[in-house]
Amino acid sequence: MAAVDDKLCVGCHEPAKSLLTNGNVHPAMAMGCGTCHTDHTQAATKGNPHYLTADISVLCTTCHAEAATKEFVHEPVKKDCTLCHNPHLALKAGLRAQGNALCLECHLDASKSKFETDGPVKLFNGQVTLPPRYFQNLQLLALSNDRGHPVSNHPVLRSQDANWPEVTCMACHKPHGADKSPSFLVHESDDTYSMCQRCHK
Repeated sequence: MAAVDDKLCVGCHEPAKSLLTNGNVHPAMAMGCGTCHTDHTQAATKGNPHYLTADISVLCTTCHAEAATKEFVHEPVKKDCTLCHNPHLALKAGLRAQGNALCLECHLDASKSKFETDGPVKLFNGQVTLPPRYFQNLQLLALSNDRGHPVSNHPVLRSQDANWPEVTCMACHKPHGADKSPSFLVHESDDTYSMCQRCHK
């Protein structure tokens, strides 16, 4: 199989050239395009729109095995890490949205109609397009003024102060998966009482 020529790649893929010039890229990209992509001329890649060397879920876990080895794995991790991460950018810079906006793109109750249509689903202002009914049985949250989960008036977004810690989705949930909690709780137990006691002593 022919080696991928990075100079040739960036000659056509201007966004990639710009990212490499500006830095803050995914380490795999810094190692070269051939880390994840094959040459466009290879017969084995015909029909693969991104000329990847493997299926996306396999490709990411080649380096990030810990993300998919939990007992309970978040559905985007199983299907396609690039739903939440831009694969060419560094971890934080490459998130499709920041803070709770990342999680609520799919888990807000307003997303229900989006995922029940028969047409393609656009996420993150068009950065990602999914086929119809890509996700089933999503856990949807009915929030009002950043409150309403896990109980009606509980904040899901709150800055830290002298009396309370910061509250975000990731204050309670792991984004990729967990070994002992189907809800991906950070304390690795499905015991919600002890979870609440972390803040409500």
